[in-house]
Amino acid sequence: MRVPTPLLKALAIIVLATNFCSAQTQKIDSIKNLMKTADDTTMVNLIRRQGIYTQNQSFDEARNLIQQSIEKAIQIGYIRGEIKGLNSMAVSYGMAGDYPEALNYFRQSLALAIEHKKYRDISYAYGNLGILYKRIGDYPTSQEYYLKGLKLVDSLNLNNDEAANIYINLGNLYDLMGQQDKAIESYEQGLKVVSDMDRVSYEQDMLRNLAVMDMENKDYEAALDKLLRNVAFLETQEQVDEITLTTVYSNIGNCYFNLGQWRVAENYLTKSLRLAKKLDLKQEISLIFQNLAELRFREERYTEAIDYSNKNLQTLEGMSGAFNRRKEAHDIAFQIHKGAGNLPKALYHLNQTMAYKDSLLNETKVREIQNLQVQHDVYLKDRELKENELQLALLNTQVALNNKRLAYLAIIIILLLLSAALLYFRFTAKKKANIVLQNKNQLISQQKEVIEQMNLELEKRMLRAQMNPHFIFNSLSSIHHLISSNDRNNALHYLGKFSKLLRNVLESSINVSLSLKDEIELLKIYLELESLRFDNSFAYTIHIDENLDINEHEVPMLLVQPYLENAIMHGLMPKDGKKELSIAFNDKMEYVQCIIEDNGVGIDTQPAKKISKRPSRGMSITAGRINALKKFSNEELVNVESLNDGDKTGTRVTILIPKRQLVENIPEPSETLAG
Repeated sequence: MRVPTPLLKALAIIVLATNFCSAQTQKIDSIKNLMKTADDTTMVNLIRRQGIYTQNQSFDEARNLIQQSIEKAIQIGYIRGEIKGLNSMAVSYGMAGDYPEALNYFRQSLALAIEHKKYRDISYAYGNLGILYKRIGDYPTSQEYYLKGLKLVDSLNLNNDEAANIYINLGNLYDLMGQQDKAIESYEQGLKVVSDMDRVSYEQDMLRNLAVMDMENKDYEAALDKLLRNVAFLETQEQVDEITLTTVYSNIGNCYFNLGQWRVAENYLTKSLRLAKKLDLKQEISLIFQNLAELRFREERYTEAIDYSNKNLQTLEGMSGAFNRRKEAHDIAFQIHKGAGNLPKALYHLNQTMAYKDSLLNETKVREIQNLQVQHDVYLKDRELKENELQLALLNTQVALNNKRLAYLAIIIILLLLSAALLYFRFTAKKKANIVLQNKNQLISQQKEVIEQMNLELEKRMLRAQMNPHFIFNSLSSIHHLISSNDRNNALHYLGKFSKLLRNVLESSINVSLSLKDEIELLKIYLELESLRFDNSFAYTIHIDENLDINEHEVPMLLVQPYLENAIMHGLMPKDGKKELSIAFNDKMEYVQCIIEDNGVGIDTQPAKKISKRPSRGMSITAGRINALKKFSNEELVNVESLNDGDKTGTRVTILIPKRQLVENIPEPSETLAG
């Protein structure tokens, strides 16, 4: 038996609007009479109510009246009237399905209520926003607003009945989301907070909602138990809610039908049909006719089943849309005529069922597209409203800051005017003292800079005067070895070269830099010493570009020497066979280029070194000096290349030394010769 529960819920709203229309004219006339003697605030409320009652006749006229009430409220400073007017305008757009505009007015109503701390109106706005987002299928946002409303009601101890209403709405939302456990929990929470006056009514509403959930779960016995208790309550009320009673009778009939108690089901369906005809509830009448037709079909009373089926189809003819209901009506008609053996009629209704099924699919697709468009429009409107709120908050903050600044400025001006004479003399005296103090500070700063410069120069000269202990030790060891071997000639020759190198370094230590020519001479002496030290086991050459003026250009002292030592010690000495080292100085526009190339073991095949107890600082200090040179150039100043290719091995180091802005600003090494 087909009793779509959501249809029954929607039906109550439609019927309320229908019955309401019958009394609209009288209420509007009554409002017009009251307007003749009403004061300002009452006039605002009456105009708004007139607009509400006019909505079922003309939305445009209704919104015009509601807008008049808003403008009147703004004119007389009636904040609650403005809030209620904005809310009524939102409801009007929501009834017409224009959810983006409804959201716009709900937002305005909420913002105004928050600004003036109208907490009941804030709670009401949260509830309305929850309903709106539920209508467009945005359940998470709907839940968010319901929970905000609950938090506000709880924190401010507002009317408990407001909290109960939110709980029952939240329970319905959870039911739509398929979270029945949470729905039941929400209903029970509402029952805990509802007032004694409204408790019975709330319990009955909750009972009907729980019965609907049981029917969705096909637990018809549990649903029937709740519905029978509810109908007993409704039938004993002084003012019987016939609309709700019609729905409950129909649902009871549905439960009995599914439990196989057809006679009792027919009794309740007949009661529901009687009330539905009295209230002219077209949708409910059609639904009951369909259920009675299905009941007679199950009893194989085909003549009566066909009669109810035809009445159902006739009722649906007077209703617009309802493709799903028509499809169901033709489907049951097909089954009845097929069971009665009337095959031509059965075939007709089968074709109609398929046609309405196609129409329903198209209608569903169109509805889905419309819902998506509405959600998109609401999203855009929501984002626009949030951006406007942020801009408004920013403007308000700026205005508040400007007001504070103006107030502070006014106070300062008053104080300045009251104490102008005294401040003037103090300012003059302080200015003179500041000038004297500034001059003294400037003199002290100048003296400090001179002292620091002197200290820096002394420190540089002291550092430049230092010799590498490792190199000196190696040199003296070599001399000692030559003397011990009675090789006095080579020992004297080595000692002479060593003393010459030592003298040149000490003489050059006065200067931060030295000419390229002197640098090359020092390097030659160094290479001769290393050649003697290692028994002339390697050959070296020094090439100077003919376009390079070695007397003109200055370079940092012994900048290249650590790379030569590295090539000898780690490149050539570990190699067997012929060992060659070449050094070339070239003129490259803004740079002096130095290329050091050896045919040693190369950087990829050098044996791993043992960890030294005393770390060598030569290369690390040279790296620091190179980094200092980078301040004057964007080029990569040092490039190391491996020349390993098959049987050929070796390493090439290319150093670029800028010609300008050299050594004056470059930190000097703490060691003259790298070790």
